Amino acid sequence: GAAILVLNPEGDVLLLKRAPESHFAPEQWGFPGGKIEAGETTLEAAIRETKEETQLRVRNVRSLGIFNNAVAAYVSDSFEGEVKIDFEHTDWAWVRPTDLDEYDLAPSVREIYDASLCSPTRGEGET
Repeated sequence: GAAILVLNPEGDVLLLKRAPESHFAPEQWGFPGGKIEAGETTLEAAIRETKEETQLRVRNVRSLGIFNNAVAAYVSDSFEGEVKIDFEHTDWAWVRPTDLDEYDLAPSVREIYDASLCSPTRGEGET
């Protein structure tokens, strides 16, 4: 799969609460993201899934690497739009990094966030 850690101007992290019927990490909090469709790159999938799940159009997307041999993770601190979640989620929140551990996080969320701390503010500019 592919996911994007979205940061707002205050440095808060966007978390989405997965629906109870989710096949992966039901009722846990995670980043926008999902499966890669045929013909898509991981970056294209991450951007598409973020748009579908939140209505946000992300920019300045930078790679954070592959986590748990399964998730291509990216980070973005630039976006347009207002958060409007889809049917796959029941809630959303902008969360201060110091408050992340107060949420029941899906696998790799903390690891991906920690990796973002080492990511340059302005990276190679994939998008």
